[in-house]
Amino acid sequence: MKQSQTHFGLYLLLILAMVMWGLSWTNAKILGAYTSASVLTFWRFAFSGLSFIPILIFTKQSPKLNLKSSVLVMGGAISITLYNFAYFYGTHIGTAAVGGVVVPTMNPLFTFILAILVARRMPLQKETIGLLLGFVGGALILQVWTFSFDELTTSGNTYFVICSLSWGFLTVITAKAKDDIPTLAYSFWTFSLAAILSYPFAADYNISSIFSYDWIFWLNFLLVTFGSMVFGTTVYFYGTVILGSERASAFIFTVPLSAVIFSMIFLKETLEVSTVAGGVLAMVAVYIINRTKGILSTA
Repeated sequence: MKQSQTHFGLYLLLILAMVMWGLSWTNAKILGAYTSASVLTFWRFAFSGLSFIPILIFTKQSPKLNLKSSVLVMGGAISITLYNFAYFYGTHIGTAAVGGVVVPTMNPLFTFILAILVARRMPLQKETIGLLLGFVGGALILQVWTFSFDELTTSGNTYFVICSLSWGFLTVITAKAKDDIPTLAYSFWTFSLAAILSYPFAADYNISSIFSYDWIFWLNFLLVTFGSMVFGTTVYFYGTVILGSERASAFIFTVPLSAVIFSMIFLKETLEVSTVAGGVLAMVAVYIINRTKGILSTA
């Protein structure tokens, strides 16, 4: 009880951050009509990285890296770069509502699988049941019975699965970085390096064209960059450090509801019954897994 009261403010910040993540699926869908996923990924990281310079100066957090923290930052940057490419491209060819359900519900399951691999142990009986329910839920969400090999590169769902897996890697890496680098410094280096990694892919396009776009583009870009990326991701990183990756990733279940609501209001999207049923099953699965003794916070 005392621990819950101590972390009450952090819980509220995590919920707000997850709502911003839910809104970001609508933002990404709108932005995809203006330019490529590569350009959006580069500028999102470039603005995010630059925004952390005054924050680091104000908080006086040291951005120094040692060998171990450098490796972890590199791993985090690769994971989050892959996530963003898949995120923007997936929402461009798919629907924001489905992406907002697939990624948040599948991500904790992938995170758990990666964590038990790191811990080198077999899942407990309840965890196995949870995983099976999760994969059934995932199959319903993705409507795997409609898949064909020709659709693997043209379906938004394929990219949403890549998002879930890459974020799982990022979550486990971030939990391991907590003893080697402060959260804000980790965010600064991860976003800055991600901007460098994504630049070669954006260089084939006219990356300066975004400065000629209208206010609708900039409203959505600022929300997806500073609301979702800078605020949302940094709060999530901090929550992962304080609460452990297992408990922090559980807050991601706030995302599907907000993602669906925003996409229905602003994009007039709808969901299939199978998507809703699969999302519920996946959430039950992670609840079952989280009821057992956690391993992610110590992985």
